[in-house]
Amino acid sequence: MRKILFTVLILIGSLGMYAAEEPVKREMRGAWVATIYGLDWPGTSGTDAAAADAQRSSLKAMLDRLKGAGINAVMFQVRTFCDAMYKSEYEPWAAALTGQRGNAPVDGWDPLQYCVEQAHARGMECHAWVNPFRYSTQAKAYSDRFDAGMRPMLITYTVPARSRRAKAKSTVILDPGNPGAREHVVKVCRDIVSRYDVDGLVFDDYFYPDRLPLGKGYDYNEWRRSGSKLSQADWRRENVNRTVKAVHEMIQEVKPYVQFGISPAGVGGGNGVSASRYGLDDCTGNDWMYDRIFCDPLEWLSEGDIDYISPQIYWTRDHTTNPYEPIARWWSKVADHFGRHFYASHTLSDFAKKGGDTSRAWRERGAQIEINRAAAVNRAPGSIFYAARNIHGFAGHLASAQFRCPALVPSRDWHEASDPGMVTGLKLKGNRLSWKPVDRLCRYTVYAVPHDVDLLDAMSVEYGGLSARYLLGVSYDASYDIPSAYLRGYEYYVAPLDRYGNEWEVSGV
Repeated sequence: MRKILFTVLILIGSLGMYAAEEPVKREMRGAWVATIYGLDWPGTSGTDAAAADAQRSSLKAMLDRLKGAGINAVMFQVRTFCDAMYKSEYEPWAAALTGQRGNAPVDGWDPLQYCVEQAHARGMECHAWVNPFRYSTQAKAYSDRFDAGMRPMLITYTVPARSRRAKAKSTVILDPGNPGAREHVVKVCRDIVSRYDVDGLVFDDYFYPDRLPLGKGYDYNEWRRSGSKLSQADWRRENVNRTVKAVHEMIQEVKPYVQFGISPAGVGGGNGVSASRYGLDDCTGNDWMYDRIFCDPLEWLSEGDIDYISPQIYWTRDHTTNPYEPIARWWSKVADHFGRHFYASHTLSDFAKKGGDTSRAWRERGAQIEINRAAAVNRAPGSIFYAARNIHGFAGHLASAQFRCPALVPSRDWHEASDPGMVTGLKLKGNRLSWKPVDRLCRYTVYAVPHDVDLLDAMSVEYGGLSARYLLGVSYDASYDIPSAYLRGYEYYVAPLDRYGNEWEVSGV
């Protein structure tokens, strides 16, 4: 089912000389946009028109910066504490948006809808970032009408203060062992996927509270009543697995082209326990998530329940216990073993430190991107940067170095897809290139090839189709505004790009 965009490619054995210079055409280049506490966005809160206008303006400016950096996907946080950055019938509006949990913004203002529209207008994907279980970081339940029915499904874990001056820390979560809680998570995700034109849905790394004690107390009686033959720890991991599988099955039912990803902690493999189960080597470093928050990413991958894994490898190459490169190579090998994609999550927190060597941090991330590319035996590398607010100065560096040429998000060839046919009716009027749409859901890739470049020489030997050096961008509509620099001396080509990421045969004008 692999697509060959130009049938003449089979005749181009002589183009091997160009392969060494071939720019990366397929790569996830994402950015995490954190809305919790307004970290990246919205910056200001309120329920009036002025607040909504300011929020729209700041989101547009952020997307412009990300686009300028070469980013092709945004992970927009829409659910932080069982709340919503969109119009939800199941959960209250987020306090970070309006100033008070449950207060609605000015009529018609829906941040997720707006983010999807604005991302797509820039040829970028929008993935809805959801925290599946976290409810509160305070030892109390909320009091509004949305939360009344949720209280029986909650677990509250309070870590005692270590000193008289310190405060006890509490975490309240939806109980993954409660079938009603799992159903609620699926219902919320179904609402998002059904009503919004998102390209993906992604979970972060919050599952059970860190170090929730085993034994009597908390969910002990629930585990015993379940009749499970699993240990309590394995039962907890299985509850997380059930949630992930249920969300995956829901997506396949509703919109199977929507990607489902999870961003767990940086080290996996269960300290050899989980890795050995699948005949895999153990991962460098200590896997704390397996026994402390009770999740096993290898299980999700082995079951085919996620499309991509984005572990938070927040360390440098010279880190003494968790060096970046061997961990990234391990995840790449694991993802390929299960036929899925690995996109590393990188922290940009050191970019914000005063007095730090910013150029050194830039070089480090650039080297990590190159490691991801070298390790991606399936030609599906990727990086997702946390957080978007710290990418500002790095944007120019990315655009002039690793992300000089645009790239398409890797395709998912484990999904069946039908050829939508070639684009027809191509015409250029002024700077507007337009064509007849081939399918309601199809996107399009747009290329500009100089008149003095032979079409065969413009082909990508490694990736198929035209080379990324001629890629102008992606359009979610049947038109594209050609930049003024490309209005003379070029021929234009357009190819359907389906929602699974497959690029089909091009047409020229």
